[in-house]
Amino acid sequence: MFKKVLACASLLASTLSALQREDVVLSEEFLSPAWEQYDCHSSSLVQNADGEILVVWKAGLGKGKSNFDIASKVGIWQVRFDGKSWSDAEKVHFEPDTVVWNPVLGQLASGELLLFFRAGAYPWLSTAFMKRSMDGGKVWSDPAYLPAGIVGPSKNKPLVLKDGTMLCPSSTQVGDTDGIYPATAVWIDFTSDGGQSWNKSKPLVIPGQPFGAIEPALFFDQENNLRLLCRDRACRIGGTEGMIWTAVSQDNGKTWSPLEKTDLPNPDSAFDVVDLGEGELVLIYNHSHTQRFPLSIAISRDGGKTWERKCDLEEKTGEFPAAIQTGDKKIHVAYAYEIESGQRRIKHAVLDADRLFSN
Repeated sequence: MFKKVLACASLLASTLSALQREDVVLSEEFLSPAWEQYDCHSSSLVQNADGEILVVWKAGLGKGKSNFDIASKVGIWQVRFDGKSWSDAEKVHFEPDTVVWNPVLGQLASGELLLFFRAGAYPWLSTAFMKRSMDGGKVWSDPAYLPAGIVGPSKNKPLVLKDGTMLCPSSTQVGDTDGIYPATAVWIDFTSDGGQSWNKSKPLVIPGQPFGAIEPALFFDQENNLRLLCRDRACRIGGTEGMIWTAVSQDNGKTWSPLEKTDLPNPDSAFDVVDLGEGELVLIYNHSHTQRFPLSIAISRDGGKTWERKCDLEEKTGEFPAAIQTGDKKIHVAYAYEIESGQRRIKHAVLDADRLFSN
């Protein structure tokens, strides 16, 4: 089925290049309010049809982490940048009795925005929903159920093809990590009619490892084949080293090669990829097998076959990044930043893409 053998990513040097953080970071600020007992996580960005940058995240009101410590009063918040200043944070969805998981923004070819998320006590006991906005995120519809078995994008942004089909990089976990039979898989959810109906690719699993692959990110390589990177959860089972895995599709995500391990480390933490075109890619990830720091920046000049770690965006914190390239060619990154109290805020940084690829 596949004419070419999937090329594994080459060894990523553990040492950084000579590029310094200050060489590429153009600006940075916190987007979430500095409230006590307010924990933020899992952000997503989009540039809407009016050119505004919209950022959403999940947040819980209470002590501890919004993932598990705060079992209720968790919702989705957003801010917007109009080119001059950021708006105040506003709540766009709220779950008084349970947890919200991984809000993700997507934009259809028409300019309509979709907001995907899941609600439930745990990721493996959650239901997927979708909200719509026809005005760039100012007003959102009531949430609509997605069909059982359809998740939409589980963490990273969708990709829209030239024919308008939206590809959602998806995954699921069944069973508790500490349970008897936990399992995971990644796949692509497709919609060609703006979320009215859905199809999905066959699931991808790590060979011989039923509990592993989740939360893929999509991009195109130099041969215009669709590729994905996904994280494994190996460090949660038996203390093995976590890695990033990859696969390739020659038919826009309908069928895939088997997952193969790259040389990119992963500490059971999410990452994101920005596709700049012509094989140039930017990866924001945690360069560690075990810890969710540092938050590093790597680039590829050959469509994801090889990677070069350029610099660290954060040294001691920074997880679950989301990243996009805007119309002015700059890269915008949002991520969870742990403060002294142990809770997390959403931080935003603007990167100079040209400087990343200048040497």
